[in-house]
Order: sequence, then structure tokens, then C-alpha cells
Amino acid sequence: MGRNSQRRRSARAARAAHDLRPDLSEISRVRTQKRLRADIATWMENPSKGPGGSFLEGEHPSDPTMVMAILMAWLVGAREQITEDQARDTVLWVSDNLGIQHDDLLQVSGFIGHPDAPDLTLNQAVEHYGDPMAFVLSMVLLSGGLVASVGDGDPNWLKQFDLTS
Repeated sequence: MGRNSQRRRSARAARAAHDLRPDLSEISRVRTQKRLRADIATWMENPSKGPGGSFLEGEHPSDPTMVMAILMAWLVGAREQITEDQARDTVLWVSDNLGIQHDDLLQVSGFIGHPDAPDLTLNQAVEHYGDPMAFVLSMVLLSGGLVASVGDGDPNWLKQFDLTS
């Protein structure tokens, strides 16, 4: 085997390994956070339509791992600042305004400190929803509920919980 052939294979393997890793760069993180907040803002203007998926679709979709990390940061960050009553109000807002079953929301509401939420690991919560995308959507719904019930309808309220370097 020649050196050039080995170098080409090594270069291809390096590119393939790089492609499998999520892009956690500052630019990607900031862009994804902005797109998520914008999607929540659009949804808050008309809650009956529910949140869109612009952050996972379109010309430049966000990495699902990044989306999940940002949503978890927002929810867990909010838990540190809100009361149990505000956590209850958030779940009730989503349930009442979007017709989502209260018990279904409880599976993910432990992230915001809801006192009735089951004590689940991340894997158990994802398994409950049966699909990682359904789990991500539940986190988006809960984030929107936080904006509506605690953040005075301002999606920029979530900025305080953004991931930083």
C-alpha cells in the first residue's frame, strides 16, 4: 500500500469522525439558541398552532444534540429561579392552552422542579415519550410555558439561561 493511498484513507476517516461529532462551536450554540427563542416567540403569538420545528428543519438545521442541550439548560436554569407554584403554573398553562395531557408533561417537568414530577433519569424520560423528538418537543412546550407563565410572554427571558463558553 502506498503512502498516498494511506494518507487519503486517513484523511477520509478523519473527516468522517469529524462529521459524526455535533458542532458545539460558539457560533452554532448562539445560532441555535436564537432560532429556538424565535420559534417560541412565533408560537407565543398564536399558541393554538403549537411550536414549529424551524430549529430542526430548513436550510441549516440545528444539531439535535445541541437543541436538547440548550433546552435542558433553559429548563434546569429556570428551576433555580422559580418556585414550585410557578412550575405547577407552567405545566397547567401548557396543558390548558395546548390540550397536552398533564401527566405527559409531568415526565419532563422534573427539570423545572415540579413537585409531582417522577424522579426519572434522562434515558427514562426519553423512553417514556418513545422517541427523542417527542421528548425534545415536550421540552420546547415546557420552555414556551415558562415564557408564558413566568417570563411575561417575552422569549428573551430565556437568554439568562443560555449556554455560555
